[in-house]
Amino acid sequence: MKYFGTDGIRGIVGKNLDVKLIKKIARGLVRFYNKNKIGKVLLVGNDSRISSDFILSNIEAILLNYGIQIDNIGVCSSPCLAHICKKFNYPLAMMISASHNSSEYNGIKFFNSNGEKITEQTELNLEKFMDSKISLGKKSFALRKNVSYLKDYYISYLKEIKHFDFPIILDCAYGGASEICKHLFEKSKIIHSNYNGYNINSNSGCTNIDFLRSICIKEHRLGLAFDGDADRIKIVDEKGNIISGDQILYILSKFYLKANDDIVGTIYSNAGLEKSLERRNIHLMRAKVGDKNVYEMMKKTNSILGGEDAGHIIIKPYQNTGDGVLIGILICNILNITKLKLSDLLKDYSEYFQAHANVQINKEFKLNKDINLLIKKYEHDGAKIIIRPSGTEPVIRIMVEHENKSIATDILEKLKTYINHHCL
Repeated sequence: MKYFGTDGIRGIVGKNLDVKLIKKIARGLVRFYNKNKIGKVLLVGNDSRISSDFILSNIEAILLNYGIQIDNIGVCSSPCLAHICKKFNYPLAMMISASHNSSEYNGIKFFNSNGEKITEQTELNLEKFMDSKISLGKKSFALRKNVSYLKDYYISYLKEIKHFDFPIILDCAYGGASEICKHLFEKSKIIHSNYNGYNINSNSGCTNIDFLRSICIKEHRLGLAFDGDADRIKIVDEKGNIISGDQILYILSKFYLKANDDIVGTIYSNAGLEKSLERRNIHLMRAKVGDKNVYEMMKKTNSILGGEDAGHIIIKPYQNTGDGVLIGILICNILNITKLKLSDLLKDYSEYFQAHANVQINKEFKLNKDINLLIKKYEHDGAKIIIRPSGTEPVIRIMVEHENKSIATDILEKLKTYINHHCL
Protein backbone atom coordinates (compact mmCIF):
# COMPACT_ATOMS: atom_id res chain seq x y z
CA MET A 1 0.00 0.00 0.00
CA LYS A 2 1.06 3.58 -0.58
CA TYR A 3 0.47 5.15 2.85
CA PHE A 4 -0.62 2.44 5.30
CA GLY A 5 1.82 -0.01 6.85
CA THR A 6 1.23 -2.98 9.15
CA ASP A 7 -0.29 -0.73 11.82
CA GLY A 8 -1.74 2.38 10.20
CA ILE A 9 0.13 5.35 8.80
CA ARG A 10 3.35 6.13 10.62
CA GLY A 11 6.41 8.33 10.22
CA ILE A 12 8.68 11.01 11.64
CA VAL A 13 6.64 14.16 12.19
CA GLY A 14 7.74 16.98 9.91
CA LYS A 15 9.53 14.60 7.55
CA ASN A 16 7.62 11.69 6.01
CA LEU A 17 4.62 12.55 8.20
CA ASP A 18 4.30 16.21 7.28
CA VAL A 19 1.50 18.76 7.00
CA LYS A 20 0.89 17.83 3.36
CA LEU A 21 0.27 14.17 4.22
CA ILE A 22 -1.77 14.99 7.32
CA LYS A 23 -4.10 17.24 5.32
CA LYS A 24 -4.31 14.58 2.62
CA ILE A 25 -5.50 12.15 5.31
CA ALA A 26 -8.11 14.68 6.45
CA ARG A 27 -9.45 15.24 2.92
CA GLY A 28 -9.55 11.48 2.41
CA LEU A 29 -11.63 11.14 5.57
CA VAL A 30 -14.15 13.75 4.36
CA ARG A 31 -14.58 11.84 1.10
CA PHE A 32 -14.81 8.56 3.03
CA TYR A 33 -17.65 9.90 5.20
CA ASN A 34 -19.45 11.37 2.19
CA LYS A 35 -19.19 8.13 0.20
CA ASN A 36 -20.24 5.78 2.99
CA LYS A 37 -22.99 8.05 4.35
CA ILE A 38 -22.08 7.23 7.95
CA GLY A 39 -22.85 9.51 10.89
CA LYS A 40 -20.62 12.55 10.62
CA VAL A 41 -18.72 12.21 13.88
CA LEU A 42 -15.17 11.00 14.49
CA LEU A 43 -14.00 9.70 17.86
CA VAL A 44 -10.35 10.68 18.47
CA GLY A 45 -7.76 9.70 21.05
CA ASN A 46 -3.99 9.90 21.28
CA ASP A 47 -1.05 8.65 23.27
CA SER A 48 1.19 11.13 25.06
CA ARG A 49 3.38 12.40 22.18
CA ILE A 50 4.04 16.12 21.94
CA SER A 51 3.13 16.11 18.23
CA SER A 52 -0.40 14.75 18.69
CA ASP A 53 -2.02 18.18 19.04
CA PHE A 54 -0.21 19.34 15.90
CA ILE A 55 -1.58 16.40 13.91
CA LEU A 56 -5.11 16.73 15.29
CA SER A 57 -5.28 20.49 14.74
CA ASN A 58 -4.42 20.07 11.06
CA ILE A 59 -7.03 17.33 10.66
CA GLU A 60 -9.65 19.31 12.58
CA ALA A 61 -9.16 22.36 10.39
CA ILE A 62 -10.56 20.37 7.47
CA LEU A 63 -13.04 17.99 9.11
CA LEU A 64 -14.80 20.64 11.19
CA ASN A 65 -15.08 22.79 8.07
CA TYR A 66 -16.98 20.04 6.26
CA GLY A 67 -19.47 19.08 8.94
CA ILE A 68 -17.65 16.21 10.68
CA GLN A 69 -17.84 16.51 14.45
CA ILE A 70 -14.72 15.63 16.49
CA ASP A 71 -15.28 13.89 19.84
CA ASN A 72 -11.90 13.98 21.55
CA ILE A 73 -11.19 11.75 24.56
CA GLY A 74 -7.55 12.91 24.87
CA VAL A 75 -4.66 10.82 26.13
CA CYS A 76 -5.63 7.15 26.25
CA SER A 77 -4.61 3.70 25.08
CA SER A 78 -5.58 2.30 21.69
CA PRO A 79 -7.74 -0.46 23.26
CA CYS A 80 -9.49 2.17 25.39
CA LEU A 81 -10.42 4.05 22.21
CA ALA A 82 -11.56 0.83 20.52
CA HIS A 83 -13.74 -0.10 23.51
CA ILE A 84 -15.41 3.32 23.59
CA CYS A 85 -15.93 3.27 19.82
CA LYS A 86 -17.82 -0.03 20.08
CA LYS A 87 -19.74 0.74 23.28
CA PHE A 88 -21.11 4.04 21.98
CA ASN A 89 -21.42 2.91 18.35
CA TYR A 90 -19.21 5.57 16.80
CA PRO A 91 -18.92 5.04 13.03
CA LEU A 92 -15.14 5.50 13.15
CA ALA A 93 -12.37 6.16 15.65
CA MET A 94 -8.92 7.59 14.95
CA MET A 95 -5.98 6.88 17.24
CA ILE A 96 -3.00 9.20 16.98
CA SER A 97 -0.04 7.08 18.04
CA ALA A 98 3.18 5.49 16.87
CA SER A 99 2.87 2.63 19.36
CA HIS A 100 6.33 1.43 20.45
CA ASN A 101 8.31 4.01 18.42
CA SER A 102 10.17 6.91 20.06
CA SER A 103 8.71 10.39 20.38
CA GLU A 104 9.87 11.81 17.03
CA TYR A 105 7.50 9.34 15.37
CA ASN A 106 3.74 9.55 15.29
CA GLY A 107 0.98 7.93 13.31
CA ILE A 108 -2.71 7.35 12.72
CA LYS A 109 -4.77 4.18 12.84
CA PHE A 110 -8.50 3.60 12.70
CA PHE A 111 -11.13 1.44 14.41
CA ASN A 112 -14.61 0.65 13.12
CA SER A 113 -17.88 0.66 15.05
CA ASN A 114 -17.21 -2.87 16.31
CA GLY A 115 -13.95 -1.86 17.96
CA GLU A 116 -11.89 -3.61 15.27
CA LYS A 117 -8.95 -2.20 13.35
CA ILE A 118 -10.20 -1.36 9.88
CA THR A 119 -9.49 -3.96 7.22
CA GLU A 120 -6.79 -3.73 4.57
CA GLN A 121 -9.51 -3.18 1.97
CA THR A 122 -10.86 -0.20 3.93
CA GLU A 123 -7.32 1.18 4.19
CA LEU A 124 -6.97 0.84 0.40
CA ASN A 125 -10.26 2.71 -0.04
CA LEU A 126 -9.02 5.47 2.25
CA GLU A 127 -5.81 5.72 0.24
CA LYS A 128 -7.85 6.18 -2.93
CA PHE A 129 -9.87 8.94 -1.26
CA MET A 130 -6.64 10.58 -0.08
CA ASP A 131 -5.36 10.83 -3.66
CA SER A 132 -8.77 11.57 -5.19
CA LYS A 133 -9.77 14.87 -6.81
CA ILE A 134 -13.44 14.39 -5.85
CA SER A 135 -14.99 17.49 -4.33
CA LEU A 136 -15.23 17.61 -0.54
CA GLY A 137 -18.79 18.87 -0.85
CA LYS A 138 -20.43 21.88 0.74
CA LYS A 139 -18.84 23.50 3.76
CA SER A 140 -20.82 23.04 6.95
CA PHE A 141 -19.28 23.80 10.32
CA ALA A 142 -19.24 21.18 13.09
CA LEU A 143 -18.30 21.07 16.77
CA ARG A 144 -15.29 19.73 18.58
CA LYS A 145 -16.33 18.12 21.87
CA ASN A 146 -14.28 17.08 24.89
CA VAL A 147 -15.47 13.60 25.82
CA SER A 148 -12.62 12.60 28.12
CA TYR A 149 -15.20 11.34 30.64
CA LEU A 150 -15.87 8.37 28.33
CA LYS A 151 -12.57 6.84 29.48
CA ASP A 152 -14.32 6.07 32.78
CA TYR A 153 -16.46 3.46 31.01
CA TYR A 154 -13.37 1.57 29.88
CA ILE A 155 -11.83 1.76 33.35
CA SER A 156 -15.08 0.51 34.91
CA TYR A 157 -15.16 -2.35 32.42
CA LEU A 158 -11.67 -3.47 33.43
CA LYS A 159 -12.51 -3.11 37.13
CA GLU A 160 -15.38 -5.56 36.64
CA ILE A 161 -12.99 -8.07 35.04
CA LYS A 162 -10.23 -7.66 37.65
CA HIS A 163 -10.50 -10.30 40.38
CA PHE A 164 -7.13 -10.10 42.11
CA ASP A 165 -5.84 -7.78 44.77
CA PHE A 166 -2.15 -8.59 45.14
CA PRO A 167 0.34 -5.80 44.34
CA ILE A 168 2.29 -5.87 41.09
CA ILE A 169 4.60 -3.50 39.21
CA LEU A 170 3.40 -1.73 36.06
CA ASP A 171 5.61 -0.02 33.48
CA CYS A 172 3.44 2.37 31.45
CA ALA A 173 6.20 3.50 29.03
CA TYR A 174 5.19 7.14 29.69
CA GLY A 175 2.27 6.42 27.37
CA GLY A 176 -1.46 6.01 26.96
CA ALA A 177 -1.94 3.53 29.83
CA SER A 178 -0.49 5.87 32.47
CA GLU A 179 -3.69 7.40 33.85
CA ILE A 180 -5.72 4.24 33.27
CA CYS A 181 -3.36 2.17 35.43
CA LYS A 182 -3.43 4.73 38.25
CA HIS A 183 -7.19 4.19 38.52
CA LEU A 184 -7.02 0.39 38.24
CA PHE A 185 -4.04 -0.60 40.38
CA GLU A 186 -4.10 1.59 43.48
CA LYS A 187 -2.13 -0.90 45.59
CA SER A 188 0.58 -1.49 42.97
CA LYS A 189 3.78 0.30 42.03
CA ILE A 190 3.42 2.22 38.76
CA ILE A 191 6.59 3.36 37.02
CA HIS A 192 7.26 5.46 33.92
CA SER A 193 3.85 7.12 34.06
CA ASN A 194 4.73 10.83 34.33
CA TYR A 195 4.80 11.68 30.64
CA ASN A 196 5.96 15.02 29.23
CA GLY A 197 5.34 14.50 25.50
CA TYR A 198 8.94 13.60 24.75
CA ASN A 199 9.69 10.59 26.94
CA ILE A 200 7.23 8.02 25.56
CA ASN A 201 8.90 4.56 25.34
CA SER A 202 12.20 6.10 26.49
CA ASN A 203 14.16 3.38 28.35
CA SER A 204 10.83 1.99 29.45
CA GLY A 205 7.94 -0.25 28.50
CA CYS A 206 7.87 -3.61 26.77
CA THR A 207 10.62 -2.72 24.27
CA ASN A 208 13.04 -1.57 27.02
CA ILE A 209 12.33 -3.96 29.83
CA ASP A 210 15.60 -4.13 31.79
CA PHE A 211 14.63 -1.52 34.41
CA LEU A 212 11.37 -3.32 35.18
CA ARG A 213 13.26 -6.61 35.44
CA SER A 214 15.62 -5.14 38.02
CA ILE A 215 12.69 -4.00 40.18
CA CYS A 216 10.86 -7.31 39.86
CA ILE A 217 13.96 -9.19 41.01
CA LYS A 218 14.60 -6.77 43.88
CA GLU A 219 11.02 -6.76 45.16
CA HIS A 220 10.23 -10.34 44.13
CA ARG A 221 7.05 -9.28 42.36
CA LEU A 222 5.31 -9.76 39.05
CA GLY A 223 5.65 -6.93 36.51
CA LEU A 224 3.59 -5.88 33.48
CA ALA A 225 5.09 -3.70 30.75
CA PHE A 226 3.18 -1.94 27.97
CA ASP A 227 4.15 0.04 24.89
CA GLY A 228 3.19 3.64 24.13
CA ASP A 229 -0.43 2.95 23.24
CA ALA A 230 -0.73 -0.14 25.48
CA ASP A 231 -1.97 -2.58 22.87
CA ARG A 232 1.06 -4.76 23.65
CA ILE A 233 2.28 -6.43 26.82
CA LYS A 234 5.30 -8.23 28.19
CA ILE A 235 5.31 -9.86 31.59
CA VAL A 236 8.25 -10.26 33.98
CA ASP A 237 7.97 -12.83 36.76
CA GLU A 238 9.27 -12.43 40.32
CA LYS A 239 12.66 -13.88 39.29
CA GLY A 240 13.11 -11.51 36.36
CA ASN A 241 12.20 -13.99 33.63
CA ILE A 242 10.55 -12.34 30.63
CA ILE A 243 7.31 -14.02 29.58
CA SER A 244 6.91 -13.64 25.82
CA GLY A 245 3.74 -13.20 23.81
CA ASP A 246 3.89 -16.85 22.72
CA GLN A 247 4.11 -17.94 26.35
CA ILE A 248 1.18 -15.71 27.29
CA LEU A 249 -0.85 -17.29 24.50
CA TYR A 250 0.01 -20.74 25.82
CA ILE A 251 -1.08 -19.87 29.38
CA LEU A 252 -4.35 -18.35 28.17
CA SER A 253 -5.00 -21.37 25.94
CA LYS A 254 -5.06 -23.58 29.04
CA PHE A 255 -7.98 -21.64 30.49
CA TYR A 256 -9.92 -20.44 27.45
CA LEU A 257 -9.51 -23.19 24.83
CA LYS A 258 -10.36 -26.88 24.66
CA ALA A 259 -9.18 -29.81 22.54
CA ASN A 260 -9.54 -29.30 18.78
CA ASP A 261 -9.86 -25.52 19.10
CA ASP A 262 -7.83 -23.21 16.85
CA ILE A 263 -5.49 -20.50 18.05
CA VAL A 264 -3.99 -17.90 15.71
CA GLY A 265 -0.36 -16.83 15.75
CA THR A 266 1.89 -15.49 12.98
CA ILE A 267 4.74 -16.67 10.80
CA TYR A 268 6.97 -15.63 13.73
CA SER A 269 5.22 -17.86 16.27
CA ASN A 270 7.71 -20.19 17.91
CA ALA A 271 7.85 -23.81 16.77
CA GLY A 272 7.93 -24.71 20.45
CA LEU A 273 4.54 -23.06 20.93
CA GLU A 274 3.12 -25.11 18.07
CA LYS A 275 4.46 -28.39 19.50
CA SER A 276 3.30 -27.55 23.03
CA LEU A 277 -0.20 -26.82 21.73
CA GLU A 278 -0.23 -29.99 19.63
CA ARG A 279 0.27 -32.05 22.79
CA ARG A 280 -3.06 -30.60 23.98
CA ASN A 281 -4.74 -31.08 20.56
CA ILE A 282 -4.97 -27.34 19.91
CA HIS A 283 -4.19 -26.22 16.37
CA LEU A 284 -1.95 -23.23 15.70
CA MET A 285 -2.92 -21.22 12.62
CA ARG A 286 -0.33 -18.80 11.24
CA ALA A 287 -1.27 -15.36 9.89
CA LYS A 288 0.88 -12.69 8.28
CA VAL A 289 2.67 -10.30 10.63
CA GLY A 290 0.39 -7.73 12.25
CA ASP A 291 -2.34 -8.06 14.86
CA LYS A 292 -4.86 -6.91 12.26
CA ASN A 293 -4.00 -9.99 10.17
CA VAL A 294 -4.22 -12.17 13.27
CA TYR A 295 -7.69 -10.84 13.99
CA GLU A 296 -8.91 -11.40 10.42
CA MET A 297 -7.78 -15.04 10.58
CA MET A 298 -9.44 -15.40 13.99
CA LYS A 299 -12.72 -14.32 12.39
CA LYS A 300 -12.31 -16.75 9.49
CA THR A 301 -11.52 -19.70 11.76
CA ASN A 302 -13.92 -18.76 14.61
CA SER A 303 -10.97 -18.62 16.99
CA ILE A 304 -11.36 -16.67 20.22
CA LEU A 305 -7.63 -16.36 21.00
CA GLY A 306 -4.71 -15.12 18.94
CA GLY A 307 -1.67 -12.91 19.00
CA GLU A 308 1.94 -12.15 18.24
CA ASP A 309 5.08 -12.95 20.17
CA ALA A 310 5.71 -9.18 20.30
CA GLY A 311 2.82 -8.96 22.77
CA HIS A 312 -0.30 -8.12 20.75
CA ILE A 313 -2.78 -10.57 22.30
CA ILE A 314 -6.46 -10.65 21.30
CA ILE A 315 -9.13 -12.52 23.24
CA LYS A 316 -12.47 -11.98 21.56
CA PRO A 317 -14.85 -12.55 24.47
CA TYR A 318 -13.38 -9.36 25.97
CA GLN A 319 -11.98 -7.16 23.19
CA ASN A 320 -11.65 -7.13 19.39
CA THR A 321 -8.13 -5.75 19.38
CA GLY A 322 -4.89 -6.20 21.33
CA ASP A 323 -5.14 -4.87 24.89
CA GLY A 324 -2.08 -5.06 27.11
CA VAL A 325 -3.79 -3.97 30.33
CA LEU A 326 -6.69 -6.39 29.85
CA ILE A 327 -4.36 -9.32 29.14
CA GLY A 328 -2.30 -8.46 32.22
CA ILE A 329 -5.46 -8.53 34.34
CA LEU A 330 -6.53 -11.91 32.91
CA ILE A 331 -3.11 -13.45 33.62
CA CYS A 332 -3.15 -12.11 37.19
CA ASN A 333 -6.70 -13.47 37.62
CA ILE A 334 -5.40 -16.91 36.62
CA LEU A 335 -2.56 -16.68 39.13
CA ASN A 336 -5.02 -15.62 41.81
CA ILE A 337 -7.42 -18.50 41.12
CA THR A 338 -4.80 -21.24 40.75
CA LYS A 339 -2.41 -19.96 43.44
CA LEU A 340 0.38 -20.94 41.05
CA LYS A 341 3.35 -19.04 39.67
CA LEU A 342 3.94 -18.37 35.99
CA SER A 343 6.77 -20.90 35.98
CA ASP A 344 4.29 -23.56 37.16
CA LEU A 345 1.93 -22.72 34.30
CA LEU A 346 4.79 -23.05 31.81
CA LYS A 347 6.30 -26.32 33.07
CA ASP A 348 5.01 -28.24 30.05
CA TYR A 349 6.05 -25.52 27.58
CA SER A 350 9.33 -25.47 25.66
CA GLU A 351 10.45 -23.32 22.78
CA TYR A 352 13.15 -22.95 20.17
CA PHE A 353 15.66 -20.12 20.34
CA GLN A 354 14.94 -17.11 18.14
CA ALA A 355 17.67 -14.63 17.19
CA HIS A 356 16.50 -11.21 15.96
CA ALA A 357 18.21 -8.25 14.30
CA ASN A 358 17.27 -5.04 12.49
CA VAL A 359 19.29 -3.68 9.57
CA GLN A 360 18.86 0.00 8.71
CA ILE A 361 17.88 0.77 5.10
CA ASN A 362 17.47 3.93 3.05
CA LYS A 363 16.19 2.42 -0.21
CA GLU A 364 13.95 -0.36 -1.45
CA PHE A 365 15.16 -3.77 -0.33
CA LYS A 366 15.00 -6.95 -2.40
CA LEU A 367 16.31 -10.43 -1.70
CA ASN A 368 18.59 -11.54 -4.53
CA LYS A 369 19.02 -15.06 -5.90
CA ASP A 370 22.19 -15.79 -3.93
CA ILE A 371 20.72 -14.94 -0.53
CA ASN A 372 17.62 -17.00 -1.30
CA LEU A 373 19.90 -19.98 -1.95
CA LEU A 374 21.71 -19.23 1.31
CA ILE A 375 18.39 -19.17 3.20
CA LYS A 376 17.38 -22.52 1.68
CA LYS A 377 20.69 -24.02 2.77
CA TYR A 378 20.20 -22.91 6.39
CA GLU A 379 16.58 -24.03 6.40
CA HIS A 380 17.70 -27.44 5.15
CA ASP A 381 19.90 -27.56 8.27
CA GLY A 382 16.87 -27.06 10.54
CA ALA A 383 16.59 -23.28 10.82
CA LYS A 384 13.51 -21.14 10.18
CA ILE A 385 14.40 -17.79 8.63
CA ILE A 386 12.26 -14.70 8.06
CA ILE A 387 13.65 -11.59 6.36
CA ARG A 388 11.21 -8.77 5.68
CA PRO A 389 10.98 -4.98 5.56
CA SER A 390 9.36 -3.45 8.64
CA GLY A 391 5.93 -1.95 8.15
CA THR A 392 6.60 0.75 10.75
CA GLU A 393 10.31 1.67 10.57
CA PRO A 394 13.05 2.01 7.88
CA VAL A 395 14.66 -1.32 8.76
CA ILE A 396 14.89 -4.89 7.52
CA ARG A 397 13.88 -7.37 10.19
CA ILE A 398 15.75 -10.68 10.36
CA MET A 399 14.69 -13.64 12.48
CA VAL A 400 16.45 -16.99 12.75
CA GLU A 401 14.86 -19.81 14.77
CA HIS A 402 16.66 -23.02 15.70
CA GLU A 403 16.69 -25.54 18.55
CA ASN A 404 20.34 -24.62 19.15
CA LYS A 405 21.02 -21.05 20.36
CA SER A 406 24.60 -20.85 19.07
CA ILE A 407 23.58 -22.09 15.61
CA ALA A 408 20.75 -19.53 15.41
CA THR A 409 23.05 -16.70 16.49
CA ASP A 410 25.77 -17.74 14.04
CA ILE A 411 23.33 -17.87 11.10
CA LEU A 412 21.91 -14.47 12.06
CA GLU A 413 25.35 -12.84 12.00
CA LYS A 414 26.16 -14.38 8.62
CA LEU A 415 22.87 -13.14 7.15
CA LYS A 416 23.38 -9.63 8.52
CA THR A 417 26.86 -9.48 7.02
CA TYR A 418 25.67 -10.74 3.64
CA ILE A 419 22.73 -8.33 3.47
CA ASN A 420 24.90 -5.35 4.38
CA HIS A 421 27.43 -6.19 1.66
CA HIS A 422 25.23 -7.50 -1.16
CA CYS A 423 21.62 -6.36 -0.76
CA LEU A 424 21.82 -2.69 0.29
